[in-house]
Amino acid sequence: MSSGYAFFRKVPAIFDKSMRRVISCFDVIFVLPYPFSDHPSFPEGILRKALELEGFRVGVIETPFWQKKESFEVLGKPKRFFAIISGPVDSVVLNYTSARKRRKEDLYQLNGKAYFHGYPPSIKYKIRPDRTVIVFTNRIKELFHDVPIVIGGLEAALRCFAHYDFQQDKIRRSILLDSRADILVTGMGEKQLVRIARILESGVSINDIILPGTARINNALPEKNGCVELPSFEAVLQDRTKLLEAHLMLEKALLEGKDIVQRHADRYVVQYPVENYNASDLDHIYDQCYTRMHLKGDSYSPALRMNLFSITSHRGCAGGCSFCSIGIHHGKKVISRSMGSIVKEIHSQTRHPQWKGYIADIGGATADMYGNDCKVEGCLKPSCLYPERCRIFSPGKRYMELLRECRKTRGVKKIFLGSGVRYDMLLNDPDLLEEILLYHSGRFLRIAPEHTEETVLNLMRKPSFNVLESFVRLFQSINQKLKRRIELAPYIIVGHPGEKQADVIEMKKKLTSLGLKATRVQIFTPTPGNLSTAMYYARCDSSLKPIPVEKEIVELIKRKKLLASPG
Repeated sequence: MSSGYAFFRKVPAIFDKSMRRVISCFDVIFVLPYPFSDHPSFPEGILRKALELEGFRVGVIETPFWQKKESFEVLGKPKRFFAIISGPVDSVVLNYTSARKRRKEDLYQLNGKAYFHGYPPSIKYKIRPDRTVIVFTNRIKELFHDVPIVIGGLEAALRCFAHYDFQQDKIRRSILLDSRADILVTGMGEKQLVRIARILESGVSINDIILPGTARINNALPEKNGCVELPSFEAVLQDRTKLLEAHLMLEKALLEGKDIVQRHADRYVVQYPVENYNASDLDHIYDQCYTRMHLKGDSYSPALRMNLFSITSHRGCAGGCSFCSIGIHHGKKVISRSMGSIVKEIHSQTRHPQWKGYIADIGGATADMYGNDCKVEGCLKPSCLYPERCRIFSPGKRYMELLRECRKTRGVKKIFLGSGVRYDMLLNDPDLLEEILLYHSGRFLRIAPEHTEETVLNLMRKPSFNVLESFVRLFQSINQKLKRRIELAPYIIVGHPGEKQADVIEMKKKLTSLGLKATRVQIFTPTPGNLSTAMYYARCDSSLKPIPVEKEIVELIKRKKLLASPG
């Protein structure tokens, strides 16, 4: 039986005879459903580093055999709190395909193996359980009911309020209630986690902590004026349109910097305004030394292998696409690292035993948004690019400067772009496009038009099809001058709310007319925390006008095959 691994530096422990349990001398214990990666592209690497820099001792329990609660007490009882690190992907999204079929692999596990060694491949023995945060937190509560538990990451943040769960096809209540966690951290969260540790160290109760960038359960409606109260959990259960109404209110309240409240029976979920980060904060944490390895052995999970020599240049995304949750989790504002910090990270990579001179990526949610750190406060537009680009937003120039600076770094043979680029932004920056094609592309340049039909594009908050037409012409004019030709590889979504079968037939014709092959087609997956999922559940657009929503998997698979078929 695999009971997971526990890691620690040589730290003494105390035995509590009254409870017959080890009292750990770790201040904080992380619990993860996959091997810990000491890498700045993984949340656990960033969070542990932030705590250790402030003098806190951090233990790690990874891949616990969650069916047995004893797997969670191998490091004893932490002085301050347990932190559940579920990873950069929601466990349900990672465990299931868009057709609700269980995935047989997990790219975050060693060799991609999703099941405990020696056990049959069934739900019961999957290393990463469905709704990992809830499972892990409740297991720990069985053992350490008096120890605070902090949850965070994508899974927790996007399930903070009443949300739609596509695998169960139902509305679920806040993850804070189902997990019984004490506090939820939103965003990347390293600053909040350090503050929580400091406050608990000073003797303050976890129940008295109120911090920006966190959420918690209250027994009464906050007295603070100006908070935004979303439709209650019960209201969302009774009326499908209330989920859509709640999401639009949430999106606006986050931009306004207000407290957000949602009633669940006689209790209230309260989320406080986001924590502010700046370039110095990012430089500070990314400038630290990371081994870019797991804590045990010299094997690599597929996810770590893919990201081994990738670099995060910035956080946030100004795109505001309806189907994306980055705006809710990381925020609309772009926060960029300094060029010096990024070059320093490249130098550190060259000392890695696996270094061959190739960087897989320098970017973020959208690579060419680097350097567009908007200083305007109080902007309530959910997107800087839709329906048209904000006059203040002028991406491209600083990213080109960054790439040029990084190319000059000794030991670098080539820099690829694994992050997405906005073709609508490149349309206004042909010099950057040419530079990317010349120096940073493999066989393909990947773009994400997502669709071609105006009705669906508007629901997605994506640019019009004529923008894609103009970009393809620009791309071809540059590409034909190159010695090595590059192909465009478009990402396409079928089954997005508002789409009809006739739209897919028309999309096929339009892509063919542009000479584009739809080889990267995915079926829309309604994940928590985005506008498209709320429209999917409500079957209407943001103005509450009814729209078609296709939910039959057989029909959706037909649409995908139609687009991917030759001719």
